[in-house]
Amino acid sequence: GTNIYMLTLGDMWSTSTIDLYLHRRYYNYIGQHCILKKGREVVLTGCCLRTAVVEGSGHARILPTEYMVILLDEEQDEDAMLLAAQFCTYSFSSMMEEKSRNDVVYSFYARIEKIETLEPFGCTERKQIVLVDNDDEKIKFILWGEQVSLANLFSVGSMLALDSPYISNFAHNNHEEPQELCLEYGSATQVYLVPIAQHEEQVFLTPTQVRSQGPRLSCAPVDNMASQVTLPRDLHGAVDFSKYPFRAYVSDLHGKMVGVSLFGTVTSVCKVSTSGSTFYLEIEDATGVVLTKLIFTGHWSLGRVGVGHMVYISGLTCSLNKINILEVSWSEKEPGSLFVNLSLLPALLNSTCLHNISLLSDLPHSANRTHICRVRLDHIDCDSLKLSLFHNLCGYVVDELPDGLQCSFCKVACQNGCTPGFQLHLTIADDSEKVFAWCVGQTAVEFLQISPDEYMELPEDEQAMYLFTLQNESFTVAIANTSKRVDGYAENAEALPVWEITRALRCE
Repeated sequence: GTNIYMLTLGDMWSTSTIDLYLHRRYYNYIGQHCILKKGREVVLTGCCLRTAVVEGSGHARILPTEYMVILLDEEQDEDAMLLAAQFCTYSFSSMMEEKSRNDVVYSFYARIEKIETLEPFGCTERKQIVLVDNDDEKIKFILWGEQVSLANLFSVGSMLALDSPYISNFAHNNHEEPQELCLEYGSATQVYLVPIAQHEEQVFLTPTQVRSQGPRLSCAPVDNMASQVTLPRDLHGAVDFSKYPFRAYVSDLHGKMVGVSLFGTVTSVCKVSTSGSTFYLEIEDATGVVLTKLIFTGHWSLGRVGVGHMVYISGLTCSLNKINILEVSWSEKEPGSLFVNLSLLPALLNSTCLHNISLLSDLPHSANRTHICRVRLDHIDCDSLKLSLFHNLCGYVVDELPDGLQCSFCKVACQNGCTPGFQLHLTIADDSEKVFAWCVGQTAVEFLQISPDEYMELPEDEQAMYLFTLQNESFTVAIANTSKRVDGYAENAEALPVWEITRALRCE
């Protein structure tokens, strides 16, 4: 049969472990004298969680990922010997002199000088890592599509050891002929990282963080190492929280913090001015509210984000201005910057391990989070349904102005970047309550089980009959409270119900 290898991973801050099914590209690193063994540190991304149910009890495991980086330490004899034996033969200049480059198995050792986001190639995301070898020769290591998440595992100044990279020709954009050589993450490529040694600082956990860790920290002494974490400082003296192992809260934010991650509920989102590419996003958690400036390289790129949505944002920078007021900002182009709208994730409904079912009667008692409910469609009619144009970039309604079409949220002209969609008001119910709610776009299509074009082709009387046949259909829904609405729908806020259905899944 086929061997299946599993790694048991633990962290340095708890006794918790999780199993990882090892991807086949790493099988050669398993064995008595191989590099993957107990105590070896790895970092990984592109992970998917699987909950295997055995006799009613679930045991979570991580499915195989191609994106694992093995950490090395030059001070350790075994790692130093590996680097000397495998990565000191070739330089970038020797590769450039070869004619049949991909017939030679190259290994390179170089310093990371820059990590940059490139212009998409067609519809494919790209990032480049600029590498400098010991001869001061430079080359670009290009990541494509899903590979771009690897860049979040790297840091400027660290040393990267690349085994068997794919050698290609680099094109700056869709219209240029490839010219200069570059490296890519091929099917046989293995990546090792020697992290840069940085100045560090002890960060003590706040009472909120200690409580949030549960019983494993509750009995620890105050001076126990579990109550503090060592974090690096960047070149400007700010503490880097990108590897912080615990959840940070709004009340923990202060000056000279970078790489901060927050999880909370959106209370407002708007554009700073009609021109430019800067937005303000207000996020609330159990400890407070913070206003964050979002800076984009071009247009808004986060999809639809609305009041009441639960979001996760990483790569925040915190600083104090001249009058000691905290300013929080997020830049799309910075390494480690990530934004996830949890309320819109399909997995929120598809994965039972990610949610608990709420009753509709529970909604008013916990209005600051996204609830998952099992409901039936109680009432819908033609007056509840409106067809509008939606901006493809942000999912908001497009306004028709005398000089053309303009997005109500982004405030940009969108003559060709919009799609017809539904705005839907409906009443949902379960055994405990009825709720009047609204939804738009793909969520409305899930309820109606028909596209906007198909619906408009129906005669008026058939439209009414079709909607009537949908009543009492069962759905699993994600529902959020939008009562603090200060966004692109604000001008019509009185016409909208309080509750937005952000995702819907029909129950078979």
